[in-house]
Amino acid sequence: MTRNPKNKKIRNTKAVSSMFDSIPHELVSEVLSRVASSSIKDIFNAKLSCKMLNEIAEDMYVYQRVSLDDVPIIPWKPISQEQVTFLNTCLQSENPESLYRQAVLDYFNRTNLESTCMHLQKAVKNGHTGALYVTCIVLLFSGNEELKQQGIKLLGNMKKTNGLKRRLRICRNNLNSILKMIWVKNPVLLEPPVCCTSRDQHHRKRRWSEVEEDVTCEACVADQEINLLSGRYNFD
Repeated sequence: MTRNPKNKKIRNTKAVSSMFDSIPHELVSEVLSRVASSSIKDIFNAKLSCKMLNEIAEDMYVYQRVSLDDVPIIPWKPISQEQVTFLNTCLQSENPESLYRQAVLDYFNRTNLESTCMHLQKAVKNGHTGALYVTCIVLLFSGNEELKQQGIKLLGNMKKTNGLKRRLRICRNNLNSILKMIWVKNPVLLEPPVCCTSRDQHHRKRRWSEVEEDVTCEACVADQEINLLSGRYNFD
């Protein structure tokens, strides 16, 4: 008698489901979140493997940690409703990278400061270094002297902290990569602020080079960062 391959597949699926029934939900969720943090493709394959994994993978905790490295911030072609739902769920689950991307679009492309600050605050709270860097930029371009000084101090602290200092260049490059893909519409970016007012002591601030230099004045550090960022975007 010939065995039906479909029946075998059903039995295998039931066996997998039965196995996961004996494992705590929280443990499976933790495993799936680690899979999601390393590969979006792998987590989707896991969701397709059985009903139980598909259900557990819908936990907000999994969406919060899913990697968006392979997801373009600006799709080159229309995306499906399923993809839209996935991206919205990532944002609602406070995925740090999703929050960061939303903040960048809100500030540079849509000039929505309230939404920018809300998403940056959440992303920084979840440990996103890029969001901390963009927070510095927003403060520097705020047009408010007190907020600008906060941005100078925050950026200076990033430069002084070993772990963050190494990440700073990556954060800048990532932001520049995004800005090259979008139209920048925020008018405040047309007039870069001046942070260091000690012209006689810090004459180099008038003509920073195109490469990052080691400086001790925190205000000069901010001016240098503004120079490295300004002019590298498409202004609409």
